[in-house]
This record gives sequence, C-alpha cells and structure tokens, in this order.
Amino acid sequence: MFKLNEKEYDETTLSNKGKGIYQKLMRVGEQKSDLDILANFWTAQLQTELPKEESKEESKEEPKEVKPEEMKTVNGTAE
Repeated sequence: MFKLNEKEYDETTLSNKGKGIYQKLMRVGEQKSDLDILANFWTAQLQTELPKEESKEESKEEPKEVKPEEMKTVNGTAE
C-alpha cells in the first residue's frame, strides 16, 4: 500500500506501467536517502577542515606591544 494525494492505493492493482513507475519511485527514494547520508558525511568532513576559531580567552588578550629593538627582518637583523 502507498499513499498519494491523501488516498491509499494497493500497488499490486496497478498496470504493468504503473508498477514500473512505482518501482522507480521506490528506487529514487532509496537513492535520496543514500545521498542524504553522503551529504551529511561530507559536510562533517568539511567542518573538520574549517579554520579553528579562537577561544574566548585568547580573543580577550590584549595585543602585545613590540619594541623596535625586538623587531627583526627576514635575515634576522633589526630594522
């Protein structure tokens, strides 16, 4: 039995063409379920690869003031 437009039908009473269409709809429903599972899996994978957010304590820290003598260039000498 299946329900369509709020009315129940027995799939065994369908014509051969109707039975074929019904079977295709059942396969599409199964494939949709599989795709939902895959989408959820890959969404979770992507979330693990997103940049990490700063913790609340790190974001509250004041920026450290750097003295000119502490600044270094690429070759290690002060600017």
